[in-house]
Parts: sequence; structure tokens; C-alpha cells
Amino acid sequence: MNYNKFLMTSVLLGGLCSAQNIFELMNVSKNFNVIVTIEACNENKCNGKATVDLYDKNTSNKYQTLFSDNFYLDLNENRKPVFDSLKNSVVSDDFNFDGTEDIAIRNGNSNHESPFYEVYLNDSSKKQFALNDELTNLVRSNSGMFKTDPERKRIIAYQKNGCCWNLTSEYLLVPERGLLKVLEFEEDTRDPKKVKTVKREFIDYKWFAKTTIYPRERYFKEEINENTERN
Repeated sequence: MNYNKFLMTSVLLGGLCSAQNIFELMNVSKNFNVIVTIEACNENKCNGKATVDLYDKNTSNKYQTLFSDNFYLDLNENRKPVFDSLKNSVVSDDFNFDGTEDIAIRNGNSNHESPFYEVYLNDSSKKQFALNDELTNLVRSNSGMFKTDPERKRIIAYQKNGCCWNLTSEYLLVPERGLLKVLEFEEDTRDPKKVKTVKREFIDYKWFAKTTIYPRERYFKEEINENTERN
């Protein structure tokens, strides 16, 4: 079905679409229009099983349908998806740095009670998205969705334990091998007087570690100065 006709039908049958909980997720993807049909909604949110239909923005043709067992979407007073919730429902990026857009779909929470995503890589030769178990497991074992650094071609994952312990891990995605961890930065601020950091790097097939202890006041002062310079 033509995408524009689909949307027009949705508008004309507004009552039916509302009952079926159909939403267009605006601007979550550069290349695809995203239509989500969710199992259950109330005035403030939708959650449960969902189908995620992707339509090519250039041709208006349906590209693929993906599924989630536990999708989540916050709604505003007009029953429209909240912008921040959109960013946390469908994530699009070039996760494997091959020049094509990939998709991550919200599916409940991870082991750390952070949003969990199933990660799909776009195989342009087959013209379809395929679930990537390794990147999906990376989300599951960390605190929420990972980030990408396109310039260095690194995938960056984060773990938190309460207010005062953080771990940042960086990975390379090696062809035909998968994820290779190349850096860890651990920050421990549980001591009221000092901060401990541990930087571990994988260089020439060996791990090297450097531990540094800072006076607490100095550490956070330097961190504020660094953030100010970046901005």
C-alpha cells in the first residue's frame, strides 16, 4: 500500500486508528517513516506488544515490519507521542559504520532496569534489517543504549551502579569477528574524600591499566573546567 494513502486512510478513520493505537513516529529515522501499532494504551502511555512498520521515504513503499514484545511510548495531553519518549522508542544510527542506517527497537528494560533495545543491522544487498545478537546483548548487559563515535568508528557502552560508580567501555566492530573491547574507564566516587579512576587499554594484543587517585574537590573542579571548554 502507498504510504501517503495509508496515512490518509488513518486520518479519515481517526476513531478506528485511535482504537487500534496506531502512531506515526516523526523524525526518528532519516530514511524511513515509522508507523507503530501498539497493543495497549491509556491517556498517558502505550506499552505491550507492537508492530513497527518501516516505509521508505523515497518510494513510500513498505520496507519491512519489525516486532517488539514490550514497546513503550509516553503520550501528551493530545495523545501524541512525547518527543523524549520518541527518542527512547526507536533509535536510528549507523551502528556498524558501513554507511547505511540501522535501527534499534525498544523492547522492555535491560538487566539494569534501563531501556532495552533489540538492534537490527541493515543489509542493503538483501534490503532488510537483521537482528544482531551481539549488539543486542551489549545493550542488555549495560545501562541503556550504547553510543557511536563515527570518527573513531567505536561503539561506546555505559554501566552505572547507584550514584557513584560508572564504567565506560569502547569497542571496535571487527569484520567477521564481531565486537572487540579496546578501552575501559572506571570512575569510583564512593569515597567522600577522593575519587579513583582506572583506565584500561588494549594495545598490541595486551591490556594496560593505569589507576589514579584524585582529591575529590580537585577532580570535580577539573571535570567542570573540561566540560566548560567543550561547550
